[in-house]
Amino acid sequence: MADQLEGVSPGAWGGPGRIRRRDPRPEDEPVRVWARANGYPVNDRGRVPAAIREAYEASR
Repeated sequence: MADQLEGVSPGAWGGPGRIRRRDPRPEDEPVRVWARANGYPVNDRGRVPAAIREAYEASR
């Protein structure tokens, strides 16, 4: 097994539990702006919670 792992860096594995940091999706920005204007706590990065996204869609 060890010979199969030779040459593989620790950061090369993207298996379960791996934290993936991504930039915000451009389509999320209007949802974030709306959420802040309506008193919902929302982060600048990361996933927009489903409840906030549903409230945004319902308001449109």
